[in-house]
Amino acid sequence: MAESQAGLVNALESLPVYQGVTWRAATGALAGGILLPAPVPTSRDLRIASANFTAACVWAIVSSAGRDVGPISADPAAREVAILPGSSLSPASALHDVSGLTLQVVIEIRPGVEAGRAVSDDDLVVLIESARATAAVTVRQPGRFGP
Repeated sequence: MAESQAGLVNALESLPVYQGVTWRAATGALAGGILLPAPVPTSRDLRIASANFTAACVWAIVSSAGRDVGPISADPAAREVAILPGSSLSPASALHDVSGLTLQVVIEIRPGVEAGRAVSDDDLVVLIESARATAAVTVRQPGRFGP
């Protein structure tokens, strides 16, 4: 099992780096920093990550070293970004409402990589309203981007 995860991580590390906001559905707030033992799938598409805004809440993850899984994805429309094991996720805000969406800003911290800056609520409003302006999506992998 460890060999297969090592192979997966090596494959992910060879993919393009994604720096920016990526999304993951959640059941609540991240109370403190966590070290990731395995890759965590997220999506650049808020509609997909939130299952068309049906998730209880979402984390807006500011990625500095995630990997764009698109080049190898069976579902490129999912716009998946993998946060690599060895990275940490750290809360940058409390769980709060932004434009009718309950969310928390979370920063990815990766050793040797400068962390991104927390995104403002004004910037999040633009991202949220842009996602709302698009048509509902078919979620092909329910639960992939959250609980």
